[in-house]
Amino acid sequence: MSKSFLSSALLLLVACTASAQSNQFRDTRAHLGVAAALFTYHGPIDLLAPPSASNFVREHEFPAPVFTGSFPIVGDRWYFRGLVVLTNFTTADGKRLVGSGKNEFLTKNLLLFEPEVVLTLRPGSKSRVLPYVFTGFGGMVADPWRTNNRLDFPGTGVPGPERSVFYWPIGAGVDVALDRCWSVFGEASYRFDMNYVVRNESNYDRHDTSLLMLGLRMCIARKKVVPPPPPPMPAPMLVPTYTPPLPRSPQICRLVELNSVTFAYGSVELDAEARRLLDENIEALLADPMCCVEIQGWTDEDKDDPSGLRLSRLRAEAVYRYYVDVGRLPAERFTVTAKGVGEPCGKEKGTKGPGCPSNRRVDSVPFNCGSFIDSLRR
Repeated sequence: MSKSFLSSALLLLVACTASAQSNQFRDTRAHLGVAAALFTYHGPIDLLAPPSASNFVREHEFPAPVFTGSFPIVGDRWYFRGLVVLTNFTTADGKRLVGSGKNEFLTKNLLLFEPEVVLTLRPGSKSRVLPYVFTGFGGMVADPWRTNNRLDFPGTGVPGPERSVFYWPIGAGVDVALDRCWSVFGEASYRFDMNYVVRNESNYDRHDTSLLMLGLRMCIARKKVVPPPPPPMPAPMLVPTYTPPLPRSPQICRLVELNSVTFAYGSVELDAEARRLLDENIEALLADPMCCVEIQGWTDEDKDDPSGLRLSRLRAEAVYRYYVDVGRLPAERFTVTAKGVGEPCGKEKGTKGPGCPSNRRVDSVPFNCGSFIDSLRR
């Protein structure tokens, strides 16, 4: 038993140090898992004997197969999970402990089933190593195949062997994604007997259980990521019709440069840091109304379009929409250019993963609005 747990712990350690790109595993919609567990019974040897300290025992069973299924319910922090455990296949130790007494939780097979709510301790979609806690409500049935048809229900006032226990589980664990569709997990949990809440027997003894397990999960349904249709681009820059006509202004753009923003590999979404840098650009452009901006989109690679023009344009459009929709800047102050794949840069020092991060960017190049409008007028 100890060798098996050492082997499982070694597997978990190797998974924690793996360098696979596995955030995509967290984006899948549902998972199935299987695990091997150490099940421990904490309770009386003989349910018919009067309560006493000597009547209590801890009896272990390994391996106990565990089957799980889960799916997200709120964001990427809250999950629903169903868990089923089968255990107590070898009952020789339990029968030796019971002797002439009666305790079907030691002498018969056990079936545990419980719905749970799982809370991850960090956003699941951003973490390869994901710690979590969970709780719920469960039931345990001794002799689930009904070799003994007698069943005593809680609260009837009749002492004797119980084949069913309702319990409250609480536990914690860690899940480590290996690739896009597989992860390993380990967890520890304790289950508190809740039958005593509704019983009226004076000699009832609680029997709690605990579970240590290591297992493997796989995805069964992946999110369908449908990119939003590109918004309509502004028409070619034309001189707006003003009434009266816009007078020529001696003022010029005083901005020399604006912040550039970068994107994740293959992504066209602005992260928090990119929005912060664009907010600084918006403040500068509001303070200097004579500055127009050429939005230049770049990329490092695009397997669907070797020239990179599609992806670089989508990134430039994302920045353009942020300036106009969030910054409330006039659309006439911007022009959008797709530059495609940038110059080869090699692998930057310390960079992990595919591609070249410095080329996954959008530049905002300021220039003088007056000269731009004058050139269109001519």
